[in-house]
Amino acid sequence: MCVQDRKCTAWISLVAIGYPIEGCLRSAGWLRSVRISCHQSILNPLVYVDRSNETLTCLKTVSHGAFGYIDWGLYSKDGKQQFVYIKRPILPGKSLLYEACIQQIVAERLAEIGFSQGAPRILRLISLHDESVGFVMEPVEGAVTLDRYLDSLSDSCWLNAIIDCLFQLCAMIWYLDQRMGINHRDLTPSNFLVTDHPPTSKILTIENDIIDLTSSRSLTLIDFGFSCLGSTETHVAQLSLSTIYPVSDPCPKEGRDLYLFLGLLYIDYYPRLPPPLRSLFESWLEEPGSNLCRFMRRDKESSKKWLYFMVGNDSITRFHSKPTRIVADLQALM
Repeated sequence: MCVQDRKCTAWISLVAIGYPIEGCLRSAGWLRSVRISCHQSILNPLVYVDRSNETLTCLKTVSHGAFGYIDWGLYSKDGKQQFVYIKRPILPGKSLLYEACIQQIVAERLAEIGFSQGAPRILRLISLHDESVGFVMEPVEGAVTLDRYLDSLSDSCWLNAIIDCLFQLCAMIWYLDQRMGINHRDLTPSNFLVTDHPPTSKILTIENDIIDLTSSRSLTLIDFGFSCLGSTETHVAQLSLSTIYPVSDPCPKEGRDLYLFLGLLYIDYYPRLPPPLRSLFESWLEEPGSNLCRFMRRDKESSKKWLYFMVGNDSITRFHSKPTRIVADLQALM
């Protein structure tokens, strides 16, 4: 929590996206004072912003879930143009302001520890005629979702790619959990992006371990609509973006994000997991008396609801799939 002049990791400024206001997300009442004007065209509703020096046009809707749409659009301001992604709510009157703030602060903090593309940066907030509030974000050039990336790899490249991604993901999740008190709560293989680039050296910090990793991939977390921010001491949520999880859900919950991610990866890619890595996955996932891995191998897709039940169960306060443990096991494997 921010105290007087001492700012914690949840302090955010909205100046870069056009609002001269800043504050701490752990006490986010100040965001209610943010007023986002509607500049959507009356004649063409696909023009979300129609001003003399600024336009935002939806070119197509590329995906949608139960709660929001993702559009591909063209953003022009002061004579400069760029293609962008736009996230907007499905329900009229719904605001994604808090989600935009979480995504922006994750992008800023991960960039500070070496993940320059850790999350897409927010460019602008938008208000539409139905009184909903969405946001505009930078695209990540050349990126694909992890599931599509893994599907495209040959078996000879698959193990190296998984281990590389796990090392980096552990460093990102450890920082968000232990330093910021943030859980993503929907970390699926389709909710983060992978970008190929020439091999570069990356320094990863995970608790007391400093790892020098040579990698040809960068990771980007996306879709923070289920995320939460809480105290790293009391594990009480101070900001929760989803009604899917109970109010009493601890946040941050240690190991939660990686547990969900590893479980979904285990279900979808079990046949491609080499035996040593398969054994590690099972040791990370099995809770005492659960037999969950056998259940996941047998029921596959239908077992995913039990994974979500486990990570959302407020009586479970931590999981064995901690970043420190996973990194230690991967280092022993290598």
